[in-house]
Amino acid sequence: MFIRKTIISAIVISTLILFPEVSFAEAEPGAAAPEQRSQRVRFNELTFSSGYGWGELKGNDNLEIIPFSVRFGFDINALVGVRGPAELQFGVEPFLNTIVAPGEGVEAGFNVGFRYIAPVTDGVSIFGEISSGPAYLSIDTVEQGDGGFNFISQFGAGLQFELTRNVALNAGYRFRHLSNAGFSEPNSGINSDVLLAGISFGY
Repeated sequence: MFIRKTIISAIVISTLILFPEVSFAEAEPGAAAPEQRSQRVRFNELTFSSGYGWGELKGNDNLEIIPFSVRFGFDINALVGVRGPAELQFGVEPFLNTIVAPGEGVEAGFNVGFRYIAPVTDGVSIFGEISSGPAYLSIDTVEQGDGGFNFISQFGAGLQFELTRNVALNAGYRFRHLSNAGFSEPNSGINSDVLLAGISFGY
């Protein structure tokens, strides 16, 4: 139930962010121009990441994955009123993870969520993040039964190191929970830990 509520909340919030209110009424005097209002959400970062993930399955099996993702980051500071050097991002992250144990397979899908980035010193920032989204799991497990439709919810933290004004390296940790949100049985869920490293391009 918690996972289902998290997913529904993420969808609602994402819709409000990506499709801000539209008014067909005449603009009030002093109202911001359409191009100014559109800057409330601004695409400003593209990140490519990979690493290693692991978790325990029933029957003394271990889950091992090689993750790969592309993250599209949108600056929403102006939308939510965040001021100062810190940044709140809305992210859309398609992924294709290679499963190497307990058998060969894939995880594929996308997550949507938020990342809060705060500078700690010149060229170094710390971030925390939370996201959720649909995922296809190709292998059969005791926890989730036959491979198929699931959700992955995750949270994590990491560091970002500026190389140039528009290029940065990042490294972080994520805790993931995979389940089908109670849509079918079995649904014991699979927890896993993931270490990630990547490169980000700013816009």
